[in-house]
Amino acid sequence: MKKITYLLASAAVLAACSSQPSYKINATLPADSAIADSTLVFLKANDGTREGKTLDSTYVINHAFSFEGVADSVQTVYALFMQPGSPRPMGGVSFYLENGNLNITMEDGGYTLSGTPTNDIYNAYNKQIAELRKPLMDAYQALQDTALTAEERKAKMEAFNTMRDEAGEKMEEATKAFVKANIGNAAGHDVFCESYESFTAEEQDELLAALPANLANTPSIQSIKANIEAEKKTAVGQPYIDFAMQTPDGKELKLSDVVAKNKVTLVDFWASWCGPCRAEMPNVVKAYKDFKGKGFEIVGVSLDSDAEAWKKALKDLKMTWPQMSDLKGWQCEGAALYNVRGIPATVLVAQDGTILAKNLRGEELGKKLAEVLK
Repeated sequence: MKKITYLLASAAVLAACSSQPSYKINATLPADSAIADSTLVFLKANDGTREGKTLDSTYVINHAFSFEGVADSVQTVYALFMQPGSPRPMGGVSFYLENGNLNITMEDGGYTLSGTPTNDIYNAYNKQIAELRKPLMDAYQALQDTALTAEERKAKMEAFNTMRDEAGEKMEEATKAFVKANIGNAAGHDVFCESYESFTAEEQDELLAALPANLANTPSIQSIKANIEAEKKTAVGQPYIDFAMQTPDGKELKLSDVVAKNKVTLVDFWASWCGPCRAEMPNVVKAYKDFKGKGFEIVGVSLDSDAEAWKKALKDLKMTWPQMSDLKGWQCEGAALYNVRGIPATVLVAQDGTILAKNLRGEELGKKLAEVLK
């Protein structure tokens, strides 16, 4: 009797172990895929390092590969294809590692995910975005037709620009709706991290507050919180933040020295290597010429790291207003104070130190200056 009881207890333990949640990933590749059989596949998680954390590895066999294991939580992972002796992956797929049976179907130009909750949600979102983007991509391809006349190309370009704006609005709406509906899961967290700038400050605060505990303090969210805080400190209506850097001739220039002497000052973040900055500079030069005598000044803040390239651009672009830089490139301390993560970027400051406007370009700059310098 004791023996029977022991066997029953052992069976119960084994049954409990076998019922432990686990994952199984089955991936298939096209027969004509560039990823050949015997290619090594690494399953990696993002741990903040360049290489990532290796969780498992396997080989492509008969145009397929698989992984099995137990996931303690839902996390983003990557299956990277590596050839022996090569330092870089041939490509890969990203997905959510979670317990359940996940199927990955790789196709020419993409892949689909199905079988587990988070991956199903994320796959549906990607499909929606792809459908919204497809007409735009088709229109772009039509523009590549070398047989088009100048008039035909112009008409198609105008249609493309209209379509691009409409598609952009629809994709932004779809993204916002997805994030708001899924902020409680890993997919919603990731899409929010990629698109948080498209939300209003109020929406950002609401979404951050809605994050569950396991997602509320990820490195990405911490970075976003820091960016949002910096953005709030330099929002329109807030007092500007003073800083000092070196001029091209090696002297120190304080932003406050310029602001105090002029009715309005434009802080212009730019760099000699920045194409959009160079394209915008004629508009800035014109504004300087039109309003310099009415109490307008500019302070250029360069994100260059090469002093000679910086000085040459000043001459080439006819930038005659005060300039400063710490020659630290994207690590520019002044840019960090204003949360500048893309250039050109501008901040318009009143003589009393109030920020009047941000990121004015082209005609908008002239209109605003005409308004405040009546």
